[in-house]
Amino acid sequence: MPETKLKSLHVGKSISDLKEQYNISEAIKGKKAKMLCLTAHRVYDEAGKHRLSGDEEMSYIFYMKYLTIVTMIQGSDEYKKDKEYVVKMLGKDNVNVAMNMAEKLSESLEQRYKLMKEQEEIEEVQRAQEQREAEEELKRNQVKIEKPADDTRLVNGMPGENEVSISSSQLYSLLKDNKTNILILDSRPASCYAESHMNIGNCINVPEEIVKPGASAAALEKSLPSDSKSAWSKRRDADLVVLLDWSTSGKTLQQGTNLYTLKNILLKWDPGIIYKTDPLILEGGYEDWLLTYPMHSTNPHVKPPIKDKHSGLDDLLDDVEYPNILETANLVPLPLVDRSSKPHAIRRGSASADKMNIGRMIPVDSVSGGQPRVTGSSSDRTGNVAKPVVDRGSKAAVLQMYEERSRLLSEMLNAKENKSQELEAVKVKAEKDWEILRMNKEKEADEEIVRLLQEKEEKLLREISQLKERQQTEVVEKQHLKEQLEQFKKMHEEEMKKLQNQNKVAEAKDEEERKKLVKEQEEQRERERKASEERQRVKDAARAKKLEEEKRKEKDRERQEHDKGTYYTQLRSDMPSSSSMKRSHSSPNIAQMMDELDLDAKHKAPHFDRTIKPLQKPQPSDIKAARQRNFNAVYGNMGGRGLTGLKNLGNSCYMNSIIQCINHTTPLAFYFCEGVYREDVNHNNSTRGEVAEEVAAVVRALWCGQYRSIACRDLKIVVGQHRKQFQGYEQQDSHEFFTILMDWLHEDLSKQTRNSPLKEASNENMSPADRAWEKFQRSNESLIRTLFYGQQKSSVRCCKCGEESVTFEAFSDLSLPIPISSNKCSLAECMKLYLNGERISGWNCPSCKEKREAIKKFDILKLPPILVIHLNRFYHDGWWRKRQAYVDFPFSMDMRQYTLVPNQRYGSYNLYGVSNHYGTMEGGHYTAYCKNSTYCKWFKFDDHEVSEISSNEVRSGAAYILFYASIEYKVPGNS
Repeated sequence: MPETKLKSLHVGKSISDLKEQYNISEAIKGKKAKMLCLTAHRVYDEAGKHRLSGDEEMSYIFYMKYLTIVTMIQGSDEYKKDKEYVVKMLGKDNVNVAMNMAEKLSESLEQRYKLMKEQEEIEEVQRAQEQREAEEELKRNQVKIEKPADDTRLVNGMPGENEVSISSSQLYSLLKDNKTNILILDSRPASCYAESHMNIGNCINVPEEIVKPGASAAALEKSLPSDSKSAWSKRRDADLVVLLDWSTSGKTLQQGTNLYTLKNILLKWDPGIIYKTDPLILEGGYEDWLLTYPMHSTNPHVKPPIKDKHSGLDDLLDDVEYPNILETANLVPLPLVDRSSKPHAIRRGSASADKMNIGRMIPVDSVSGGQPRVTGSSSDRTGNVAKPVVDRGSKAAVLQMYEERSRLLSEMLNAKENKSQELEAVKVKAEKDWEILRMNKEKEADEEIVRLLQEKEEKLLREISQLKERQQTEVVEKQHLKEQLEQFKKMHEEEMKKLQNQNKVAEAKDEEERKKLVKEQEEQRERERKASEERQRVKDAARAKKLEEEKRKEKDRERQEHDKGTYYTQLRSDMPSSSSMKRSHSSPNIAQMMDELDLDAKHKAPHFDRTIKPLQKPQPSDIKAARQRNFNAVYGNMGGRGLTGLKNLGNSCYMNSIIQCINHTTPLAFYFCEGVYREDVNHNNSTRGEVAEEVAAVVRALWCGQYRSIACRDLKIVVGQHRKQFQGYEQQDSHEFFTILMDWLHEDLSKQTRNSPLKEASNENMSPADRAWEKFQRSNESLIRTLFYGQQKSSVRCCKCGEESVTFEAFSDLSLPIPISSNKCSLAECMKLYLNGERISGWNCPSCKEKREAIKKFDILKLPPILVIHLNRFYHDGWWRKRQAYVDFPFSMDMRQYTLVPNQRYGSYNLYGVSNHYGTMEGGHYTAYCKNSTYCKWFKFDDHEVSEISSNEVRSGAAYILFYASIEYKVPGNS
């Protein structure tokens, strides 16, 4: 299989850099779906070409462009109307292939960008190291002005340029002066540092065990003790860096020692850090500091480690026994010579040469007569020196012994030099090995990348082969899909016919039930009438019998009094009498008896049987209200009245949300539950009162407290009969449903439409606004108008001539705009934006007689008892979109500040309901948050599920419609 050579990265340095190349959303916005499909094909083919050429960056960009176009197509109206056709134009499998390829290319590019970044960092470190070495080489090659050898003074308080060490006294002076930023690196073992260390200045521990040849400063920092890392990170700011161990001296610092390695790391393997001066070695180390300044150490009684005296070259030289020429040759002591003029003798810089205390042997001079000559001392340079007596026979033995000792010393020096060279060679070899290892690792990494890319290429080629095989079966699959679509259409038509037949059967059953109910009601009234007549006859017979019994008793009483004899009684005060004579009761008082009979007849009230009423024909509202509805109820309640859920009948959550908010509108719920609405039902309009009856039935069921959930199927059927868009099972806008439902309820409960005459306003001095409101009230008399409707002024003013047109409108809700550039705003900001007005074009100015630009503005004049606020989240800019901004709305507010008339009857409002919308234009869900007036608590109504929530959960970014009730409005009959 041929290998595809990958092109080098040339577009960006990360995946985010490529995003700018494929972000084409704004460029294709508003274009038709068919045109976008053609563009998508070209982009898809271009992505494949770049992939085959090895240009992963351009291939990834074109695949992402393709997916961006597909996303835009899927959000178009054409896609929603004919999804199958658009998918066919795009290619069934192209989208999946593009997604897979984009994902794989993204992974490959991320790995390649990561490797490129690491390579750049390594090259940057190498360049910095090379530059640093070049600077050091240049510094070494520069001609420096020589200073006297004994110049050890401080320059501006700091050691001179050529100094490699600093004494304890110099360091103490700088620390005491406190003008120099000094960092002291104590490289003794961590245990020794913990036992005793300097307690003055900025001293940290760099343990001996972590200082290793070849390590970098960054690696060293990772191994530092935690209390040393802070000071280590500030090393670039130090004016002077001092290194110390137990006893090392800067003048004798040797390669391979701990301090040598640490100094080498700081100078050569600390990229990015430029020290102000080279690090200095503390002369004599911490041992010298303890002897000099024990009071400035944490433990002055610590004992330094014992040193091996035979380990160094100097110690070896000290053990050499030099020959005593005076004893061997019996020579006279000669003065010391000028050491700078030695021609061939052994030269030593140590104190061992001074210990010999011998003169320098010189050749025989002819001037002195063949006798040896010595150079005079500093005190005697005249050349007049006494000639020593020499035993010339012992000269050969002395010279042989001297030569052997000289040879031994030379061999020791050569061995030491060879060892140093070997160590240097080992170091150079180690550095070369490390460089070779690094290059091998880079090569291995490159080979691994190539291998991975080859595997991916092979995998892609296999996928292409599979795609070709699948393409061969595409015709068969399309045919199969067409057959399935035809079957689905037939099944759908059959289901629709079946549903229509079921509806007809249900309507016929309802009509039969209605007739049966009317007949039963007529029979019931007839039975009640007959029963009432029978009860009246029984009452009349009992009353007549009682009257006869009273008359009989009266006659018996009079007869008994008559049998006893004559008696007298005082005359009635209302009858005229001229004397005080008393009448005898021996004979009856006929006149008085007649008067009493007349009075009884005069004051006796007539009797009516009020149970007997004329038989009336039942009204349709009575039949509808009495009809049994099947709510498909689930019995049981979560805790009280008004807390019943509504089942979802197929994307009917928009209706459930609005019904729950209406159900918690207290005046309206009382109106329906108490049956007061029946007196206002109007059967002469288009909906014949059916909507009001169904809404009332649902509200009563929700407040009966018996059900956990119900299905308002009858209400949905009635609503669908009067508006086709609500017949099916598609998602609808809850605000549109609310507006239409309010109009239907107003018409069903309107009193004015029942042939009541309209009267003109009696007060001719009313303002235009008051006259418009009076006219609206007279022509629209219903509880819906009373609760939900207010008045606003709409004015349009010409921007050219200032001509203004004013109309007065009634509103049932305020539709407030949301600021475009804000992700969070307040309800007050939306209200101000609504009242500020907007510029419109194409207004026919009555004064200019032309179309002009104008300012359209709304002003609120009258506020209703129930204020409904709609947050206008959906807008159209070529595509329907939703603003997801969070709107902060209050629980209580005063609306008088937003009206032209401050003395409003209703102005203070409390929130009691929220209709929420979650999702986008493509799909979403409606819920409701309502405050129950019985329990004064907030509840969430999510279709059939009802749960209590806290007031903190009511505010959310999903709020769509807000319901406020005026605290000044009192519910009639529910005070």
